[in-house]
Amino acid sequence: MERNALLCIFFLLLPLALTSADIPVLNSIKDLRNIEFGHGFPRHGLMLLHFVSGGIYVDNNDALIPTFSPERGDWGFHYFNNNEHIFPPLQDQNNQGYYAVGNINTRTAYPLYPYVTHSYYLTPGNLERNMDRLVVRTHPNSLLLEAVYITQHYRGSNEYDPSNTYQISSALLREIRTLSNNRVDSVHAFLYAAGYDVDSTSFTQNCFATDSPYMVEDAGRMTLNESTAIMKGAVVNDHHTECYAVVLQVKSTESGYARLGWANVPDSLLDEGVMLALFINNAKNNLESLSLDKRSYGTYDTNQYLNHGLQVKLLSKDGSNVFMSGPKYDDADRKLPVGIEGYDASLQLYTKDGYACARLFISKTFTDWKTDFYYSWVGFYSNHNDASNSYSTHQYAIYFTKQDDTNIKYDIYSYVSDMSIQPGAQARFFLTETYDEILAQTKPWER
Repeated sequence: MERNALLCIFFLLLPLALTSADIPVLNSIKDLRNIEFGHGFPRHGLMLLHFVSGGIYVDNNDALIPTFSPERGDWGFHYFNNNEHIFPPLQDQNNQGYYAVGNINTRTAYPLYPYVTHSYYLTPGNLERNMDRLVVRTHPNSLLLEAVYITQHYRGSNEYDPSNTYQISSALLREIRTLSNNRVDSVHAFLYAAGYDVDSTSFTQNCFATDSPYMVEDAGRMTLNESTAIMKGAVVNDHHTECYAVVLQVKSTESGYARLGWANVPDSLLDEGVMLALFINNAKNNLESLSLDKRSYGTYDTNQYLNHGLQVKLLSKDGSNVFMSGPKYDDADRKLPVGIEGYDASLQLYTKDGYACARLFISKTFTDWKTDFYYSWVGFYSNHNDASNSYSTHQYAIYFTKQDDTNIKYDIYSYVSDMSIQPGAQARFFLTETYDEILAQTKPWER
């Protein structure tokens, strides 16, 4: 009887042991050359690993200190329930968790930098364009990370592939971060060192991707690379160079409207005749369009309010073909929330309908925050160089509106001001009604 019970327990635990035990550890960039993860167009995993590694500081004791908060949802991190037992069981179910990032097909992924997402927008319908993920395990008693992993879905499936799952060592994270800090071309240098297959795609004269495997729709279109030549060394033909050099972007005017920018549009497209169009959230019809004539670069101020999900596309002159798509606009200007000093809370500047807005992220364990922040307020400044008493408008923290959100660690409160968002704008958090105690200030809004 007892023997049968033990056998039953053994077989119940066997799948867990087979999947989560002995995950291989990668210790150097050289180790990345020997795995499938993120190699070859349009995979984005190596770009994702480079990007997130830049936000993890490794100290002399190999502690992993993130500059971001996965629990807060930074860069699209979300709770990963580990139902498939890909990773080891948590030691403290109540105070730690697994968090995943890399699903580009979500609104929360817009803060990811364009070099991470550009292959996704280039190849609609490709089964490999969104299969890579990075997963972190948080520490139960601190803000540190316990572990970093890379993994991937099976092609055409939402299930994870344990045979292509690896732990990233502190030594590898340190190596990538050091490379990022010491080289301007760190993305290209990292991809080259990691063995990324730069010959896995090429482009036609009209910047259509060709020879991409696992395609389920027509060949995709080239997208934005804001670095303008981040992959310029990875040249397989002249069209490849031209297509990767194209810049399409949305920025802010001085009064909260969307400013379209473009650069390096190839002569082959200009000769054919192209127009620029502004879309939002995958809508079929554009909000505004502009014929480029022979202008390979420039800017254009629209009458559309700046909002989350705006996207510039380069179309044929009749609008029937999409040649290229830029990244989708992030309402927080791709800037993470800044911590409010001394409290488990943070402040983020964002925009809605062209107005400057602020979010407060308050830890669910900070239950008496309205008492501690009773006199606290957020000031909105049209220029980050303005003196603290020269705010355009302000609001007390206790009057921010709670948002409906599924975040398991933070409550999110927001306020929409009457100040237009503009380059250089800033939000500041003051603890008291005086101007002395500034506990947080956001980075200036970009031009």
